[in-house]
Amino acid sequence: MDKKNEAGAAVRAAVPRIGAPPRKPERNVRADRSTLFDPVVSWPVSHGIAGALLASSVVHLLLLIPTLITLQIYDRVLTSRSSETLLMLLAAAALSLAAWWMTDTSRVRWHAACAAGLEARLTRALIPLMLHVPASQAGAMAEQLWRDVASLRGFVGGPALLAAIDLPWSLIYLLVIAAFHPLLGAVALAGTLMLIGLAWLTEWRLRGAVDLAGQARTQAQRRTSEIADFAEVLQAHGQQGQVGAALGTIKDRASSAQLAADLPGHSLKGWGKLLRQVLQLAMLATGAWLVLHDRATGGVMIAGSILLGKGLMPLEVLIGSWKQQLEARKAWARLRHGLASQGRAASLLPETVLPPSRGELRIAHLGVRPSCDVASILHNLDFELPSGALLAVLGDSGSGKSTLARVLAGVQAASQGEVALDGAALHQYSPQARGQATGYLPQDVQLHSGSVAHNIARLWQPTKPLTPEQSEAVIKAAKRAGAHELITSLLKGYDTLLGHDPGAQALSGGQRQRIALARAIYATPGSGEPSLVILDEPNSHLDADGEAALERCLHGLHRQGTTVVVITHRPHLIGLASHVLMLGQGTVEQFGPREQVRQWMIKRNQAMLAKQGDRT
Repeated sequence: MDKKNEAGAAVRAAVPRIGAPPRKPERNVRADRSTLFDPVVSWPVSHGIAGALLASSVVHLLLLIPTLITLQIYDRVLTSRSSETLLMLLAAAALSLAAWWMTDTSRVRWHAACAAGLEARLTRALIPLMLHVPASQAGAMAEQLWRDVASLRGFVGGPALLAAIDLPWSLIYLLVIAAFHPLLGAVALAGTLMLIGLAWLTEWRLRGAVDLAGQARTQAQRRTSEIADFAEVLQAHGQQGQVGAALGTIKDRASSAQLAADLPGHSLKGWGKLLRQVLQLAMLATGAWLVLHDRATGGVMIAGSILLGKGLMPLEVLIGSWKQQLEARKAWARLRHGLASQGRAASLLPETVLPPSRGELRIAHLGVRPSCDVASILHNLDFELPSGALLAVLGDSGSGKSTLARVLAGVQAASQGEVALDGAALHQYSPQARGQATGYLPQDVQLHSGSVAHNIARLWQPTKPLTPEQSEAVIKAAKRAGAHELITSLLKGYDTLLGHDPGAQALSGGQRQRIALARAIYATPGSGEPSLVILDEPNSHLDADGEAALERCLHGLHRQGTTVVVITHRPHLIGLASHVLMLGQGTVEQFGPREQVRQWMIKRNQAMLAKQGDRT
């Protein structure tokens, strides 16, 4: 019980720990935090921006020194012809430039470190979000979220944010130029306003094009992933040419959309460079006119041109990176929305740790409808299953059997009604408690990268060795699933690597299914046996030995009082069941003890045969 309490507390505290340290652990403070985005982002952003602003001030103050030295060289050294003064000024310029180089290098490294820290914090915060969405959406969401995180990191660690932080110094440079002479200040102000107008024009031209390019790129990436998943089927059907042409068309469309988004930016970036050169020339001409009329010195003319270039540089960089800024803003909005929804869900995590489940299952008015534009898969299901029952779920393809299995396992949300375990709705259990009480074997068996033992023990840290208790529980689960001899026959036994890592061994469908069955019935040390085991077509890839091992496993689970739900088409598995559920078009056609449902099926089949005889 103590370990379960600790596990529940860890789940409840995981979300707040991702962000800034919470000030108080009270419930109302945690519930009021409706978004994870602010605590996740606030620390790296606030500390990074503060440090960058300080570094920017030092950098630009140091950059002012060479400009002022240039002014002194023109106005004092050339008139006094003093070599000593020139050497002193050059030494001061060299020292200021060395200090500028060290400070600027440090702030660039600081930005890169802040970007890496932001990426790490966002990544840790986003992983729970991806694990709580439907499996059909998880892949696409993960790809989009990782692209958003990469886009945000590129912006924070790139020159665009540095230029934005340097923008206040553009105003300071304008004031210094105006202090030289009001006319020079007016020219500098006019040039700045022209570049700002060019920036707004860039925003207007790029916004729609960037959206279209992003959509086209996402579609091309999804289609490429889909084709990779179906590579064997496509090769077997000789569809390489057809698929290559279709994919080429999609890629060309994405490339054209990307080009349409890039060209305006390149054009406007070129206009920005041209405008800056023209403005610097105008500043020189204005300064020369003032020198000719004895209203300024030659040093003022040169210094004004240099300062104008420094003041306009941040605006020019921002115009050149406007596309990156737009993408970062959209990524920021998507991440904020995703983490806000996760924060609201985190505030609903249960705080009370329920006692271990006995496996009593109750389904009340259950309905599943994936979206508004898709028909419901399950409609108003109602049934109860006592602890220790073995339920066989039958039905035609498309009747909702696998959907029911996913809902019972907690991996798909119901649109209406509820699933209750021991009278408590599933959402009243913490994710860890529900996972320890439930074993799930999906129809599409997947084993992650790591050893066989790590897969059975449900561990995602392949470099972390198993404890003796975990090893004992793994072997026990494998023996009960009838997979021990199969595993020991592998080259490295339980240490055989699976997945996509180098040296991983490829397994047949039946081998994967038997290992996944062991994972489903694995008992976490200190938490007891799973009280509810859901098996979706557990014998779809099994040979005769595998079928026999599965039957022995089901007998053992039934004898020890574990509630088992089996989705099956095989008649001999029905003979093992204590209860049978018949689904038809997403509704309950019949439910009850096995013999009662068997009699109903016999009568239904007889009625169907009689009806066919009448037609003939």
